[in-house]
Amino acid sequence: MRTGDTGLNLIKGYEGLRMSAQYAPTEQWTVGYGHVSSARHGMSVTEGDAERLLRDDVKPIEELIADTVRAPLNQNEHDALVSLIFNIGEENWKRSTVLRKLNAGDKLGAANAFEMWSKAFVNNELATLDGLVRRRAAEKSLFLMPTDASLVVPSADVSPAPECEPEFISERISQAKFAVDVNEFKKTHKKTLSAEEQAARTRALFAATQALSGDPSKMIISKAEEYADMGVTVGAALAGLLALALTGLGALLLLGQEAPGVAEALGLSYDRFAALFENLPIWLSGVGAAMCYFILFILVKRSARHDLKRQRAQDVARLRVVE
Repeated sequence: MRTGDTGLNLIKGYEGLRMSAQYAPTEQWTVGYGHVSSARHGMSVTEGDAERLLRDDVKPIEELIADTVRAPLNQNEHDALVSLIFNIGEENWKRSTVLRKLNAGDKLGAANAFEMWSKAFVNNELATLDGLVRRRAAEKSLFLMPTDASLVVPSADVSPAPECEPEFISERISQAKFAVDVNEFKKTHKKTLSAEEQAARTRALFAATQALSGDPSKMIISKAEEYADMGVTVGAALAGLLALALTGLGALLLLGQEAPGVAEALGLSYDRFAALFENLPIWLSGVGAAMCYFILFILVKRSARHDLKRQRAQDVARLRVVE
């Protein structure tokens, strides 16, 4: 299929005619109706030359459409696609939603996808440009216009729904919708909750338990509080073992001093007590340092536990104020 006069005139109208080569913002020389492949500095053309260059430029586009589009096209649809590809380029066309919708048989979706190509970078910022919006609207209009100029549905027989404004929901729609979409709930209830959603559910649980027991802070233990309690327990156990070892050391020393005969009978000779007394400062300092460490560990865990309880009490107080 070849590009008709309507498609060529559409391209001419939005590309504009340059009789002499100009350096475009795309950092390339352009002449005639957007011709760039052979444009160079100082080049000039007549209107007839520009017409011939345009027809040469659309031939590869026509071949591209024949190679990539599997859906049947009428002349207006073909011409609209030529104008679009002339503007966005081959690579953008191959990955475009317009092509994907066309090959899926959704021509209306393809027509709506024309409007996606209305942005460009201006000063390194993506912006919607008036010229591109107007060109896409013209291409979309040509794409949707039947070649026999007859409408499938007279517009007098259909009225646009007020829901065209996305924020508006008419009474007809609101009455027809279910209060709770069970299917949607089934799809989403297994999703991982965000921190905000988890906090909201926790507050709701607090409110429910408060109504039942009056003090949810005593019923629910968070993971952080559980870990803090485990730390206190482990620290207390280790500190207790060290205290027991220190007590046993003191008992041995007292036995050797007050009942040397009993100590000898137990295999604790004088030499062993001498070695024990010689290393006593090291043993005492080591056991004392370890006990201090575990006692400090217990205090830190208890402090963290206290902070968690205080935060929970504040949350409960806020819930009571809200209620």
